[in-house]
Amino acid sequence: MEGSRATDSRILEYPKLRNLEFFPVREDETQSVGLRDPQGISKEILFLPPNVFYLIQFLDGQHTRNQIAGEYLKRFGELLLPNWVDKFLAELDEKLFLEGDRFDTTQKALAEAYRKETVRPAAHAGKSYDADPEKLDAQLEEYFKSKEGPGNARSEHAGQRIKAIVAPHVELSMAGPIYAWAYKEIREADTPDVFVILGAARGIIETLFACTEKDFVTPLGTVHVDREFLRLLRQHGGQVFFEEEIVHQNDHAVEFQTLFLQHSLGKKKPFTIVPILCSFSHLHFSHPDLVGQGQRISEFIAAFRKTVEAYDKQVCFIASGDLSHIGMRYGDPRPPTDFQFNKTMQADLAMLKLAEKGDADALLQFIQREDDARRTGIFPALYTMLNLLSVPNGQVLRYDRATVDQYNSTVTYCAMAYY
Repeated sequence: MEGSRATDSRILEYPKLRNLEFFPVREDETQSVGLRDPQGISKEILFLPPNVFYLIQFLDGQHTRNQIAGEYLKRFGELLLPNWVDKFLAELDEKLFLEGDRFDTTQKALAEAYRKETVRPAAHAGKSYDADPEKLDAQLEEYFKSKEGPGNARSEHAGQRIKAIVAPHVELSMAGPIYAWAYKEIREADTPDVFVILGAARGIIETLFACTEKDFVTPLGTVHVDREFLRLLRQHGGQVFFEEEIVHQNDHAVEFQTLFLQHSLGKKKPFTIVPILCSFSHLHFSHPDLVGQGQRISEFIAAFRKTVEAYDKQVCFIASGDLSHIGMRYGDPRPPTDFQFNKTMQADLAMLKLAEKGDADALLQFIQREDDARRTGIFPALYTMLNLLSVPNGQVLRYDRATVDQYNSTVTYCAMAYY
């Protein structure tokens, strides 16, 4: 096959896998591992038996295809023919799962096409939520009214100025009522003029933050970005953070929040958003290979503080992300036990106590001490938000968890509000 021969000459010698998501699958007695692209650049899913998945760890750009076959021989005592290895790598490349020319060309073309778009269309309508406006409104309202939701009782902070909320970004079907707890505070607060949505990105962002100037279209209408705010951010040194807006195309961290803003506020008061995706870890503050790139974090925070100071309207921050990720779907060798659930909850709540106090440095130190053992997804968004809030006074409103697969892999999340 000509495409495979082209692949051979480009990437087969030292193949390197992109940053993919892995998830275990069991059908009857057959087990496999699924691979997919969290950025959505590739729409493909590939299922591998456990013995073939073993090879994935060696697709690091440091092993030749012969060395990869050698690792398989050492582990399983079976020889992989070079032709089989070449076909396997070619399939990964064709699915855009490997770094290389094919992926770079596709990504560049998609980024250029997205750059020409005037709006950011809804990427998850009809999949994660109803595409019909009336049904979607009813779906969202049901989260408020459900027994797990906040109900009709007024918030103790009703009418006050709200500075920030924390909301999940896991699927609405799992955490809808917890979203509602956060957005009830916005619904009943003194409504801000602009919502800065800091979403924990699913993919890698080289500049660690990605802003976009595209309005967000949902079945409920168009949510406009605040172009004056973004102009000021560029002016105060934030130009570099607009280079990777393509990551917004398929990520749901901002999209889900816009739905709840539209539903909660309706025509109560016009508002705009500032959509930002964040992607960094505790290692960007200490690992020798990452601290240079990590300087972007302080650069972004400094530019953003200047922007908020120069902006003459009321701002509310939204940190969009989930807490812990435990189980085989997220890299653990076995399903979580009751002991692990309890230990995770205790660690989550201890961390959230620091977040309530608005202590960004203590939050970072907490994650560093445990070496992010819980895989705290919201960390980049929450750390950034806490650095931008002035005199924060936070409160955890609700905490919950959801099982995401047949192996009891679990994600935890919460709703918080700051006044």
